[in-house]
Amino acid sequence: MSDSPTASNIFCKELTPPKTTAMNRIRISIKTLLASSLALTFTCGLLLGTQSCSESINEGNFAIAKEQTILDFLSADTAQYSKIKYIFDNVRLGSKKEASVLSSVLSARGNYTVFIPTNAAVNKYVTSLLGAGKDVQDLNEEQKKLIAYSCIIDNGNESAFESPDFPTAGGAFSKSDLSDRSITCEEKTDNSSTGGTYFLINGKNKVLKTDVKLSNGLLHVMESVIAPSNQQVPDLIKETENMRIMGALLDATGWSNKLSGMHYDLQYENEEREQVWNLAQVSPFNIAQHRYLCYTGFVETDDVFQAAGIPAPVYDAVTKTVTNTAAIVSALTAMCEAAYGTKAQGDLKNEDNAINRFVAYHFLKGKLAHNQFVQHFNEWGYKYGDMKNPQHTTYSIDVWDYFVTVGSDKTRSLIKVTQDAADRGLYLNRVCTYNVADNYKQTGVVQRGVKVLPTNVLNGKTYDNNAKNGYFYPIDKILILDETARNALGNERIRFDLSTMLPELLSYGCRTERKYTYFPKLNSPRADGTTGYFENILNESEDTRLLYLHAAHYGGTGWRDYQGDEFMVAGVYDFVLRLPPVPRADVYEIRMGMSNNSLRGMCQIYFGENPRNLLPEGLPLDMRQPQSDNDNIGWFADGKDASINSENDKNMRNHGYMKCPRIFTACDGKGDTDCRNYLIGPYACIRRIVTTKYMEPGKTYYMRFKSALDKSDSQFFSDYFELVPKSVFNGTEPEDQW
Repeated sequence: MSDSPTASNIFCKELTPPKTTAMNRIRISIKTLLASSLALTFTCGLLLGTQSCSESINEGNFAIAKEQTILDFLSADTAQYSKIKYIFDNVRLGSKKEASVLSSVLSARGNYTVFIPTNAAVNKYVTSLLGAGKDVQDLNEEQKKLIAYSCIIDNGNESAFESPDFPTAGGAFSKSDLSDRSITCEEKTDNSSTGGTYFLINGKNKVLKTDVKLSNGLLHVMESVIAPSNQQVPDLIKETENMRIMGALLDATGWSNKLSGMHYDLQYENEEREQVWNLAQVSPFNIAQHRYLCYTGFVETDDVFQAAGIPAPVYDAVTKTVTNTAAIVSALTAMCEAAYGTKAQGDLKNEDNAINRFVAYHFLKGKLAHNQFVQHFNEWGYKYGDMKNPQHTTYSIDVWDYFVTVGSDKTRSLIKVTQDAADRGLYLNRVCTYNVADNYKQTGVVQRGVKVLPTNVLNGKTYDNNAKNGYFYPIDKILILDETARNALGNERIRFDLSTMLPELLSYGCRTERKYTYFPKLNSPRADGTTGYFENILNESEDTRLLYLHAAHYGGTGWRDYQGDEFMVAGVYDFVLRLPPVPRADVYEIRMGMSNNSLRGMCQIYFGENPRNLLPEGLPLDMRQPQSDNDNIGWFADGKDASINSENDKNMRNHGYMKCPRIFTACDGKGDTDCRNYLIGPYACIRRIVTTKYMEPGKTYYMRFKSALDKSDSQFFSDYFELVPKSVFNGTEPEDQW
């Protein structure tokens, strides 16, 4: 964050409380009541149950407005909704006997989005689950909870989702359901005689009626019960009729087992913790109540493999296996070994094996819906409109981010996801050229990349891709990190938002729900000795506090964060960050985005390959320094003379600094407030050149950040990092400002 410092605000900006209405000034939040989760096993699979620290409803929170509440509406129409009301009456917010039932909450003040099934829908679901002659009363507790939790979104202090807010292309709502599962939506054309369009939830649940407005939220009437799959990602892939080849490869390489199992950290789940953590002079942070272990996959359909000369799968419906896996592997081997080498030849379960690496390159750690790979918030030219639900029909420039695939430290690799501004499609490892004189508009495509489709439709059927532990998406070409892809990625500036390197944060939904969150350590170590929340943040000191913030949380307009969010560390901190791998061997300049203010701290930075023995890089970095009129930094606003501007940039580089890139703007919704030249008081948004090192793929590099001040309220600001190859920072053409 980057406003001028004030005595009253540790983040140096005015934090304006969210707007309230008469109905939400005093309200009860379901998710506030859900304090921790427990695993509950039942006939249809596993459901994340919850236990709250306060599971009883305060009667003072009940709505007194004359308008109907959600519960009033359901009670008034028993012919249509008595079945779901029965479920709400019998599902509690936690495992305690005294816990409040959902119907009590749905009669209280709040902002709830409810996808309500009719009696006919509930009857059909019960019959499919339990057989003919069974009724809703025959459901067990866990089955009722699955139905109830899957159809409710608690919108908190924001208004409930109206139909104009719905994602239309298979993306997810910005807030998850009560079991922290994402709900996806797409708009479909009705090909019947009636024509028109309709919404499809989770690929198979039709919305019959939208926008029933009630005093504590909105109802949308469903043709069927929303019951997300309890299958793991690999199992759901193997059940998809046109993804048999990838299903066979997952089994053959052992990745099917590695990508399955518990989708949450059981030890973290079982520890009790508070709901809120307070940092002096700052709005409270929600304490992360769960630590999810999820994945996102990209899967070639069988016809894509066949177009590349791979044999069609021979599927045995009885054993549910592909019987010609050996022939498929044989046909793939030459392609994969050309890209990944010949180590561990024939040993498919060895992560050095080329086929194994090919499969691993298709999966990321972290759960991402189709509209969550990139963040549209404050890129150049983008007018996001409503912070709760930014417009999603017109994009100004291409937006991309980088992620790390699964695998060991030796085999994990970088993958780039780009959303094209013109067709709004998602592409993997796409490389384009841009006009720096015309606001970075795309001018050409160097490497098209692999397109990621939002849904998989075969013979009119949309296959479920929303697994219990993540998502997977069909892709239209073979995805492989061959020499062409390595060279393309290795010749461009790699700028990654820190949040994309923290898969647990992605799985928890912080970037999507845009909430202040604190991520505590475990009270006692896991079996492997670790206690941290993030696998890519190591060796945290006891006094290290890890925090996520987003500009939309309070409607902040003075923020100057890449993609609108930031990661902050408070306290007398000391921690190590595992960096993403590089695509090819080269000399890289390592930079970090900075937003100084008087309440930051001083930080000693270290770098190296051994996380317990890293070498210091220069003198401690003082993040309290102003940029304006500071000879140690050399920042001056750009003028009309381009040559003088260029000389100023060179002078800043000589001091180890750069202005921030032009690709993002202040978070004011205008899309043209140039952060490169935007001063708030004496503070500008800049980049620090940390070091220049030779780096290789297959090796893991780390940075350590240690507070140089013994101050409990010291802040470390982290927004984005850059890994910039020599061909960019010292190439034949000057590096662009974007």
